[in-house]
Amino acid sequence: MNSEYPKVSNVITENEESLVSLSTVSEKIKVFPYYFKHQIPGAINDCYLREGVVSKLLQVANQLPNNHYLVILDGWRSIATQRALYETIKSQFETQFDTEEELLQHLSQFVATPSKNPLKPSPHYTGGAVDLTIGNSHGWLNMGTDFDEFTEKAHSLYFEHKEQLTAEEIQIRDNRRLLRTSMESVGFRTNPEEWWHFDYGNARWAEDSRNKPIYFGIELHIKGEN
Repeated sequence: MNSEYPKVSNVITENEESLVSLSTVSEKIKVFPYYFKHQIPGAINDCYLREGVVSKLLQVANQLPNNHYLVILDGWRSIATQRALYETIKSQFETQFDTEEELLQHLSQFVATPSKNPLKPSPHYTGGAVDLTIGNSHGWLNMGTDFDEFTEKAHSLYFEHKEQLTAEEIQIRDNRRLLRTSMESVGFRTNPEEWWHFDYGNARWAEDSRNKPIYFGIELHIKGEN
C-alpha cells in the first residue's frame, strides 16, 4: 500500500505515517464500515487509520473488560464520502434556520466542510479521526442513540448531566463512560457533540493539547488499484 503525503512548512510537519487497515489487526477490534454498508458514495468496505492511531486503539482494546471489543464504524474518509455526508446532513437542517449563515454554523457542529486542501482537511480525511463503539458477547453496547444521530441526546456527556436516571440510562451512562475514559486514557480527544467520535493527531486534537497537529489530509492508495 502506497500513500501520498502533503508537503508542509518546516514549522508544522506531516508525520507521514501510512494508513493501515483495521480488518485484521486484532481479534478485539472489529470493523463495520457503516457508510459502505449504507451505500454512501466513495465509501470503501474497510476502515483505515494512521499507524499511530491504530497503535492507540490496540491499547484501548487490550484494556477493555473480558469479552468486550471495539467496533470501528468509520476512519479515514474520502472527499467524495465527506461531500455526500455534508450535503445529506445539510438537507436535514435546511428548514430549521432562517439564514444560510445560521444553517452553516449549526452544521459545523456535526460535519466538516469537504476540503481537498491537505493543510485544512476535514478530521476524517487525515486518518486521525475514528467513529466507534464497544461490543461484547451479547452485541453492541447500548449507547443511548444510533450512530450519526444529531440530537442533544447524542452529546457525549448527556447522561452525565441528566438527573434521576432510569436503570437503562445508568447503563447507557456507564457504557459511554467506558468508551470515553478508555479512549482518553491513551490520548484521544472526545467530541462533545458525538459520543462515538474521537480524534488523535489532527487539528481538532491539537486544539485541546499543547501539541501541533501531526496528521494532515492524505489519500488512500490500495495495491492493485489504478
